[in-house]
Amino acid sequence: MITTICLNPALDRTVTVDSLVPGQVNRIRQSRTDVGGKGVNVAVVCRRLGLEAQVIGCAGVDGYAKLKAKAKAEDIGCDFHTVEGAIRLNTKVFPLDGSGVTELNEPGPTLSAEDLDVFFDLAIEKTRGSDYVVITGSLPPGCPVHTYRELIRALNVPCILDVGGEALRLGVEAKPFLIKPNHHELAATVGRELHTMADIRDAAQSFVDRGVRHVVVSLGKDGALYVGEEGCCFAPEIPVEVKSTVGAGDALVGGLLYGLVRHGSMREGFRAGAAAGTASVMTEGTQLIIPDDFRRLLPQVQLQEL
Repeated sequence: MITTICLNPALDRTVTVDSLVPGQVNRIRQSRTDVGGKGVNVAVVCRRLGLEAQVIGCAGVDGYAKLKAKAKAEDIGCDFHTVEGAIRLNTKVFPLDGSGVTELNEPGPTLSAEDLDVFFDLAIEKTRGSDYVVITGSLPPGCPVHTYRELIRALNVPCILDVGGEALRLGVEAKPFLIKPNHHELAATVGRELHTMADIRDAAQSFVDRGVRHVVVSLGKDGALYVGEEGCCFAPEIPVEVKSTVGAGDALVGGLLYGLVRHGSMREGFRAGAAAGTASVMTEGTQLIIPDDFRRLLPQVQLQEL
């Protein structure tokens, strides 16, 4: 069983425009709304690849029914502590002229100290028997920045931490099983620019030296890097038609778990993660992955030793 934690789920509204012009009326060509949040996305990817998965967390009572319906449709478990307020709405604007995605993300409902206590009890109960726990996504208002560190310490399960900023810097103090920063998050956490692959490797190694067992760095169009107990290797990008990069990092984590659970090897997990991340960018909006795309791409991932 894979358990993912999502303290701040979202409704992801994706809109397409010809071009985005600030200060003017912009006509929407297409729109769709999907239930999202990074923890939800990872659980969906895991289940689509054949793993048992559940998502737990906190959510505004307004919109929770949509979250439950999404979980039922994807055949994943779902148990959230509900609070007053609405699940946040995140809007992603895709200009057809290729000028780049603009994201407008709401903060989500505020959690009290009592809400967090209730959730910690829920998490301890629901993660018993889990193979891995994925902790990912932004902290909602009211959560101390060290929340993820304390959560890792409270759970007796290998934890994967996929966050950035201060939450990552403090989270590594609890020595999670794996962290998955992107290039920019890694640079910000170590406090220096990372210009070369050697720079990125050394920065990732610094976390292994501090007790994190595995580090996977997502590098966008440049591929991904693994550093950890099984050595160091690089997965270059696989050329595909990119339709959307939203959710690619979540798909990478889901694929990584698939390879890890199925083969018991971090390298095979890394290989599967690279394939899943690539499969994700082949879908539009926030649709995540199509399993057939993943299976076709997996043999194409060639790991290079560093």
